[in-house]
Amino acid sequence: MLQNKVYGSVISRDSVNYYLKESKKYTYFDFNKAKFYLVKAERVAKKLNDKNLIADVIYNFGSNYYIIGSYDIALQNYIKAAEIYDSENNKIGLAKCLMGKGLIQQGFGRDKEALKNFKKSITICRALNDKKFIVKNLLNIGISQTNLNEYDEAYKSFQESLKLSVKNKSTEDSQMSMNKLANIHYIKNNVDSTIYYYQKVLTDNVKPNLWEEAYALSGLSEAYLKKGDYQKAINYGLRGYNSAKIVRAKWDIARSAEIISKIYSQQNNFESAYHFLRINKIYNDSLYAESKIKEVNILQLEAKEAENERLIAKAEIAQQKLNNTRIFVGFIFFLLIALLIFIYQYYKYTSQKGKFFKEIEIKNRDIQSQQSMITAQNIALEELNQTKNKIFSILSHDLKTPINSLIQVIELNKQNDLTKEEQTFIFDQLQKQVEGTSLILNNILNWANSQIDGTTVHFEKIALNQIIEESISSFYAEVIKKKVSFNHDKEETIFIKADIGQTRIIIQNIIANAIKFAPLNSHIDIHYTSDDKFLKIHIKDYGNGLNQNKIEEIMNFNKRLVSEKGTSMEEGTGLGLLLVKQFLINNKGQLEIQSVEGKWTEFIISFLKY
Repeated sequence: MLQNKVYGSVISRDSVNYYLKESKKYTYFDFNKAKFYLVKAERVAKKLNDKNLIADVIYNFGSNYYIIGSYDIALQNYIKAAEIYDSENNKIGLAKCLMGKGLIQQGFGRDKEALKNFKKSITICRALNDKKFIVKNLLNIGISQTNLNEYDEAYKSFQESLKLSVKNKSTEDSQMSMNKLANIHYIKNNVDSTIYYYQKVLTDNVKPNLWEEAYALSGLSEAYLKKGDYQKAINYGLRGYNSAKIVRAKWDIARSAEIISKIYSQQNNFESAYHFLRINKIYNDSLYAESKIKEVNILQLEAKEAENERLIAKAEIAQQKLNNTRIFVGFIFFLLIALLIFIYQYYKYTSQKGKFFKEIEIKNRDIQSQQSMITAQNIALEELNQTKNKIFSILSHDLKTPINSLIQVIELNKQNDLTKEEQTFIFDQLQKQVEGTSLILNNILNWANSQIDGTTVHFEKIALNQIIEESISSFYAEVIKKKVSFNHDKEETIFIKADIGQTRIIIQNIIANAIKFAPLNSHIDIHYTSDDKFLKIHIKDYGNGLNQNKIEEIMNFNKRLVSEKGTSMEEGTGLGLLLVKQFLINNKGQLEIQSVEGKWTEFIISFLKY
């Protein structure tokens, strides 16, 4: 019925609106499908010769081209639609086109000019009480204020747009408002508020369009990266990247790829980090190249529009003068010739300007290439410097206690306070101490080499209770000094799958920690449990224990803690538990702490079963 009467009166107008509505369904993810319905709408509107409908179709063409980043074509349509709306005295149509022009200027970083157009548009919309476009203008004003670092003003604009869009039940606009509020909170380092608003977008009763979904997912990825939760960061990052690819939004693809690259870099997955960094560079280069070409086209279009306005003004003046007298005909002809000369000169100027822009573009590419090389070199140097500092910290941490023991024995020997029997006994134990120290040093040097060379964790079959015994032996002097005994359940050999060097460092640090906080004449219990996936070692001392706040501090920190003194006033560096956490992550293990304040503390370390 609709097709049979498509060129009728009332139904024909409805058919144009129908095609426009169908087009909007595909706006964010299928440009060709959206364009297909717009062409149909344009055909019907032209048959009807309804200028307002024609302008509506042209405006929608502009919006679709804007979404896929063809700003120059979008601006052509906005200018064309504005001329028709203006001739028909359609104020709201003119306001929409002003907003569209502002969006184009915003896309090229000309936010001060964009704000002028948005404010003109919102003034018209407020006068007409058009709530829908009031909200859209508030959003666009907030974005430009954000780009100009006017964060407090931007926050107010987004809050007002969210309030109005919720009141108007405009889901798409409310979701966009929440995305932008989340971004402001991220800029202000309010990470929890950032996550709250992005999650509200994704869990809304109405599923967001792919554009807003990609923005929210990538935003969550960036927020969790800042929190150090790399698993969530990478999950959200990849989902955002896929959504951006579906909608073909180059800016969003480049943004998500950059975030994912940073996450993989933090996880030392440099191959994946480089892969996404290349994707980011490809899209950024594409956007840069396109923006330069489109910027020239847009400058020409804006100049043409300004020239058209001047021509209209001149024509009106000329017509008024022609009505009074024909004397000025010759003068007007002269003005037209001068105008043609001006246009010709302007054309030459714009041609030269285009060539100039191309030369600048080539130079900018060279500069960017050099900057990329310098940045890569700086990153490599920084990583080497951090590794050096980490190696020195580990050496000072794990060798301090054995060296102190050696110094004490040497001083006792120099003072001749030891009998021959005592010397024989102590030097036997000193040999064990030196052997243990040698083992520690070899482990540290092996780990240090792996840090410098960038080698991966080598998983192998390890006898865990043998590692425990070796570690206990390496702390013989401290054990004798504090008269601490070990209850080690070692009847059968326990095997795990891990890196042997890093496993030794983990066990040595936990045992050292237990000895440090064990009271004099006490004992330390060591036993094993298991589940479907992990083999767990329980190391329990009967010292003063830890309160819940201290346990949470240990479990949540990601850099060196302030070391506390042991029961015999032993000093520490605060590095040991940092190494334990880092190496457990490398070996896919887990750490759990249980404690009763004033009674005992138990560290439970989980390794993969072999």
